[in-house]
Amino acid sequence: MSRTLTLIQTGWESARAAAERGRTSDALAQLERLLARPDVPADIRRDGTRLAAEVALDVGQFAAARRHARAAVALDPADAHAPFLLGRAWEEDGNGCDRRAAVAFRKAVRLDGTDPVLRAAFGRAAGRCGKVRLGAREMVAAAGQSPGTVEVVRGVVRGLLELGRAAAARRVLATARFLNPRSGELVALGEQVRFEAARRGQRRQMRGATRQAQDAQFARDGDRVLLPFVRIADGTGTPRPGAAVRADVVSFPRPHLGQLRRGKVDR
Repeated sequence: MSRTLTLIQTGWESARAAAERGRTSDALAQLERLLARPDVPADIRRDGTRLAAEVALDVGQFAAARRHARAAVALDPADAHAPFLLGRAWEEDGNGCDRRAAVAFRKAVRLDGTDPVLRAAFGRAAGRCGKVRLGAREMVAAAGQSPGTVEVVRGVVRGLLELGRAAAARRVLATARFLNPRSGELVALGEQVRFEAARRGQRRQMRGATRQAQDAQFARDGDRVLLPFVRIADGTGTPRPGAAVRADVVSFPRPHLGQLRRGKVDR
């Protein structure tokens, strides 16, 4: 083995050791110095690029994470983990892009549809892009692939709550707790689901109370209101020229007494 190759191998092992010990900033600096060399072997470049993307995500350097993840995708197009890292770099960045994250996650799922973590990530990103039904369906399917895995269930439950699908989140969590009854994290997720359901129920009640108060205000004020369903039509579905639109008056409800029938005694 040549001296150059020995130095490269030593640098690679040192960077991996730093990452394993949690010295992420040091590991990222070593990896970037190593990957800048033009004579790095293909296997070390491939693994080092992916590790650099992971470490950059850990330290919150999302632009660097995207750069390394794109390089990892180019070096190994069949690796589903590389586009998953790219999707995370877009999703976790406060100035990122949910659409680009969804595209990257979808590519990861196409490369490996058996990994529930990838599928749950795609469903979450799709929901954030407005594809609520698709996102919820993918997340529920991911939970079905691995119903007792806490990591998968955690992402699915939180994603479903984010989309307002508390009932689906409860079903996923009930299955997970049946399979893994000793998990304290699943218990905490159950509390989160109950809190979210109660919060949404309270918001619905407040909206209903607000609508009732608005209707009551119209009745108290006796305002004239243009009813949206009043249309003057001649069979063609269009108003006649010059036709007036009726404005009704809202008023307090008055007691209604039915007309009593007169009996023979009253005659």
